[in-house]
Amino acid sequence: MELIIKDIKSAEDLRLFTGLASRLGLKASKLSLQEKEDIGLALAIAKGRKSGYVSESSVMKTLNKIQ
Repeated sequence: MELIIKDIKSAEDLRLFTGLASRLGLKASKLSLQEKEDIGLALAIAKGRKSGYVSESSVMKTLNKIQ
């Protein structure tokens, strides 16, 4: 299974994109804000693991910016 995430700005573009996905037999879902944040956090964690140690203060500073 492959996953594509596309940020669509307008309702018309969303309608066109989901219509195309349906015609191609693909599943398209709209993500909630919480789901978007979860994906962003997972990507940040994965990036952090590749780049080495990340200090607790750096993590807390980043999390405070999100709120």
